[in-house]
Amino acid sequence: MGKQKEDLRAEIEKKAKEIYCEMSDGTKVKILDFNLAENPNKYTIFLIPGFTTVFLSWEILVEILSKEFRILYFESREKSSSIAPNRKVQRSTTLRKMAYDIKEVTEQLELDKQDYIILCSSAGGTILVEALSEKWLNPTGAILVGPTMEYHIQFIAPFLITIVPDFMKNLFMPLFRWFLGKFHVDKKEHPKQYAKYARSGEEAILRKIRRVLREMYRYNCWHMPHKIETRTLIIGASTDKVHATEEAIRTHELIPNSSYIDLGDNIAAHTQPMADALMDFIKEIEKKIKGLRMDELR
Repeated sequence: MGKQKEDLRAEIEKKAKEIYCEMSDGTKVKILDFNLAENPNKYTIFLIPGFTTVFLSWEILVEILSKEFRILYFESREKSSSIAPNRKVQRSTTLRKMAYDIKEVTEQLELDKQDYIILCSSAGGTILVEALSEKWLNPTGAILVGPTMEYHIQFIAPFLITIVPDFMKNLFMPLFRWFLGKFHVDKKEHPKQYAKYARSGEEAILRKIRRVLREMYRYNCWHMPHKIETRTLIIGASTDKVHATEEAIRTHELIPNSSYIDLGDNIAAHTQPMADALMDFIKEIEKKIKGLRMDELR
């Protein structure tokens, strides 16, 4: 009998119900349904993490919010949890397909028939901006944490991903970890953030991410934000090296119905300060809805 695989899930993660939604190309994507609150808020939170992001990045915030909200944690198709019908479909993953998956998932879960807020981060912001600009979904509001509108990827990253066979991935992990610590996250200053990104790289399936990484090398979507009509809150983290504050501010300036706040660092953007910002955002939306109703009665 083989050695049992270690369960690396967080305790709160184990409490979620796993839902698989089948996309139009046959790919099945996983949603973790945290329906744990005794008297849940009328708003459902639809959470879109970043590219290859592991759940541990959102563990604390989910634990905080799940006491009051139903949370649907969406694992996009580039993550190890997705099930593709064949390798050809795995290799065809693109940012646009990932954005369209949001449309298909929200339709299958019938979210547009209820009140829901989308919360996303980094590359989750990339695909959400595309989905919202295309009017593929209609959330009550959207919160974008350090959204990425263009990628500053060194040529070596997509080049290595392209030439390294799947079975040789482990041999290149030391180089990946060095590159991560050298150019993206200060390992000494932010050890937990570094560990999360390192784990996401270790769990990544190369066939699923090769095409996306090549696409990211020359990608930008600055022509999309101005098309968004959804009430939006942009979150900046001025001390975070990975998510550029300047890009977050520029995104806010391009989205007509948006506001901006700076939470300081990546930790605050994934813990209690983020939960507080979300609650304030909902209060603002409720106040606006109430004002519109009052205007209609006049």
